[in-house]
Amino acid sequence: MDYREQAKELLRRRRNLLSAQTAIEEELALLEREREVCSKRIDESQDGDETYIDRLIGVLADLDDCRFRKSIVERELLKLRRGLEGLDDYQRDLLISFYSECGHATAEEVMDKWFKERSTVYRDKQIALDRFTRSVYGVLQI
Repeated sequence: MDYREQAKELLRRRRNLLSAQTAIEEELALLEREREVCSKRIDESQDGDETYIDRLIGVLADLDDCRFRKSIVERELLKLRRGLEGLDDYQRDLLISFYSECGHATAEEVMDKWFKERSTVYRDKQIALDRFTRSVYGVLQI
């Protein structure tokens, strides 16, 4: 198994993971507020309104699912952070440029920014990917 491919996929998902983290946190806050409202309504009613009890059960299930998804996203983002921490600014910029923010003229942009030749950029990108992969997965391949 070549872990470099998994590392590339993780880097490609970086933007989506950051977006998902924000969306999930907002969803979690909304569900918590809805849970509080349902609980308050149940406490206020003397006979225990079935509508609010059913809704509370649904909200609690949604909260559990949301927390589970949040833990998955946080785990993936932690892998990304740990992998990128082990790189210098140039290597970090290479991986983010080529995999996370891939544009049409990525190589040219990196070449201009860091004053490097094309062959050097591609060689350094491979070295950075190997270092990132080792930082995240411990090995390059099995």
